[in-house]
Amino acid sequence: MTKTYAYVEISEWLRTEARRRGPSALMPTIADVCERFDVGGVQTVRDAYAPLIEEGVVERLESPRRWAVVDHGQEAEPAPEAGARLAEIEATLTHALGLVRDLRLNGGAVQVSPPAAEMGE
Repeated sequence: MTKTYAYVEISEWLRTEARRRGPSALMPTIADVCERFDVGGVQTVRDAYAPLIEEGVVERLESPRRWAVVDHGQEAEPAPEAGARLAEIEATLTHALGLVRDLRLNGGAVQVSPPAAEMGE
């Protein structure tokens, strides 16, 4: 069985974060990464960032002392669950607008039922 070093796993996560965050976005701090991966070594996090710097994915900023995604004209990747969440929000808003309309038409008396999304439709 081969041993996988923590910085390799962290580096892959950072690469995904860079794509998700998009150009010029600040990347997680050393403290953020240490907490997320339960590692205590500052050097481990720096080792994880090293390949991304070499590949031109991120750059080290002096002020603030952080890393940022390099802007190559790319766009951030949308979160995979964003479409489903947006549809759920739209359904809730549509339901709320219907309730407001009914309240106005019926002088404040309306029967409230859950939105279709909550009823499993």
